[in-house]
Amino acid sequence: MDDHEDTLELFRSALEAFGAEVVTARSARDALTIMKTARVNAMVSDLAMPGEDGLWLVQQLRRLKSTQGGGIPAIAITAHRERYAAERVREFGFEAFLTKPIDPFDLSRAVASLVGR
Repeated sequence: MDDHEDTLELFRSALEAFGAEVVTARSARDALTIMKTARVNAMVSDLAMPGEDGLWLVQQLRRLKSTQGGGIPAIAITAHRERYAAERVREFGFEAFLTKPIDPFDLSRAVASLVGR
């Protein structure tokens, strides 16, 4: 999830190059709906978003039963490292933390490690 189309396209291209099927969302609410209704193996979310942000999204996700997506592993992405401490982000429920600009290989490797590939 990211509110910038170019970033979503970078995420999609990087992950599809490594064989992933990718569903994108431009808002936290849209992403939450997708995760409740689709089979998702991992989530990549920007933290700084207009409206509900990535922290809100992962909090909502962690409140769900595992059968509804509550256990989906999540990666936090931000261009604002100074605003978000990695330890704090993990306390909210993210398993990994990457900063922009994103190296496509690092993103793919992080997702692969979370889904056990």
